[in-house]
Amino acid sequence: MDKITNPHRRKQIEEFVDDNHPSVVSEYYDVLDRDLSPIRLKKVMNKLIKKDPLFFDSYLVLADILYSENKPEEARELLANAYIRAVKRIVDKDGNWPKHMEWGWLQNRHIMRFIVRYAYLCWEEGRTEEALAIFRNLLRANPDDNQGVRYAVLAIKLGLGPDWEDAFLVTKGLMAGEALDARKVTDWFEKHARRFPEEFDWLFQEWKKRGYD
Repeated sequence: MDKITNPHRRKQIEEFVDDNHPSVVSEYYDVLDRDLSPIRLKKVMNKLIKKDPLFFDSYLVLADILYSENKPEEARELLANAYIRAVKRIVDKDGNWPKHMEWGWLQNRHIMRFIVRYAYLCWEEGRTEEALAIFRNLLRANPDDNQGVRYAVLAIKLGLGPDWEDAFLVTKGLMAGEALDARKVTDWFEKHARRFPEEFDWLFQEWKKRGYD
């Protein structure tokens, strides 16, 4: 994909904090709490996207439904077009991402979740360098890395695939399902990340400035 730019934004955003999207957020979460059929849920997500095309959680739910309907091309097109919208929301005329876009702001989470999902789509389709570029941009903007983007970067550098997480999954119980073993994945990162100083030295330095161990 060519570099995405926003010709209407002259300067790089210092700190991106998204809008609250009040016209759709309440309905979105209300719908998820209801036991709707996939057909009904699909209609609602399409409606929410039309109502607010810049709230990106709706795209993720709709894409999952399309994949379940064995419509991968339609799902991919949906995600690709939404990704362009998402990036244009945050970049400047030269394609620079915000200096800061932190997970700590609840308003940012829908767009950050979406960006990670699209990066994984690129990775799944063999567009590894594109995925790596997206992960790098997101990590730079959010060094606290609440989403674990650094692990994806390391997995790519080690030549692993998008299923790298499988080696670190543990069962948390019937209701909780599976989750990453935090200690195991942290130990793995600490063991291998130093092999790639061009990727991670800046991150370790940033953590040191912030007082992290």
